[in-house]
Amino acid sequence: MIISFEQFKPLLDDPNFVLIDTRSPEKWMDGHIPNSLNITPATVKFAVALGVIEKATSLLFVFDTTLEKETLAYFKEAGFTNIKGYLAGGFDAWKNNQEKTDMLIQIEPDEFAMDIPFDEFLMPLDIREEAAFNASHIKNAVSLPLSEFMDPGSMSELDEHFNIYIISEDGLKNTLAASILKKQGIHNIRVVMDGWEGVQFLKDKFSFESIKKAKITKQDPNNKGFLED
Repeated sequence: MIISFEQFKPLLDDPNFVLIDTRSPEKWMDGHIPNSLNITPATVKFAVALGVIEKATSLLFVFDTTLEKETLAYFKEAGFTNIKGYLAGGFDAWKNNQEKTDMLIQIEPDEFAMDIPFDEFLMPLDIREEAAFNASHIKNAVSLPLSEFMDPGSMSELDEHFNIYIISEDGLKNTLAASILKKQGIHNIRVVMDGWEGVQFLKDKFSFESIKKAKITKQDPNNKGFLED
């Protein structure tokens, strides 16, 4: 199951294989193989639910070299049946061979608040579910729930023209979302540390808005519609 660098690199050109980097979000953000998906044991169930990967998907892995046996065992026990193997030496082996790497910027919520007034192309991308977004969100934020990330139509508003700042519920799904976007060719991304929870901790620094749906309580006398209270 261990694959040498020389064997590993050509496999990345095969569209039938999906490259999964299971290292911590912090390590993945500091440097990763381009087009790798950051899917950890903590987020794999979300990736499967989204349809990013399936139990029968052909998988290549980059593991934390101190957790190789445990992580491989986890994915096997979780029912993934088509594991090709993992890169010997992990990400360091890739980097030491002078191969191209990618990274992701993470910013503190207070830095995010300072960027908003001065960047006309800044797009707060709120990936929480619709109900949470409707209850409260940063003013002018765009709602794209993580559950809709594999829908091409939902991605139509996103392109390299915007400086995209991802806001998840608590920051745990930030890199999963970012790695999906990067794999789809959207690279101008930052993630907000601690997500919505971090924003709420400094809520006096942000402007918020909500979406309230009309409450229908009585029928139009002409039976043509409904009136609100």
